[in-house]
Amino acid sequence: MTVVEEALDPNAIVVNSSAKSKDEVLKELIHQLALAGKVSDEAGFLKDVYVRESEGVTGIGNGVSIPHGRSVSVSEPAVAIATLTTPVEWESLDDEKISIVILFAVTDSTEGAQDHLKMLSEFAKKLGDDDVLDSLKAAQSVHEVIAAFE
Repeated sequence: MTVVEEALDPNAIVVNSSAKSKDEVLKELIHQLALAGKVSDEAGFLKDVYVRESEGVTGIGNGVSIPHGRSVSVSEPAVAIATLTTPVEWESLDDEKISIVILFAVTDSTEGAQDHLKMLSEFAKKLGDDDVLDSLKAAQSVHEVIAAFE
């Protein structure tokens, strides 16, 4: 099983989210991670994600953003994904609005830092593939989102 497959939890994937802002989508995804048992303190993790957001752009282009946070609030590395019905404003390399958000949650440890780099690397490879992006943008179910990464 790849790092990507291990990180994907169907309970942390939201298809056709109606979130209208960066803040709304981050809160929605963090809530899903909490429901899945990956995050113990939603407000604490949100704060850690915003700390990372202040350090640099997480919108990587093509309507995709990969926000992430290392936090004591994270019990195990995980990824939450949202596809949005309406793109939202987000700082991005190409100044385009965001329609796919892939939130990385990693533990605040040395091992967490290594997991973080592995996950970012693997997801970045996948997201560099136009077929994966097209599949994600067209996904209408959690299964289709997961299948896009397989």
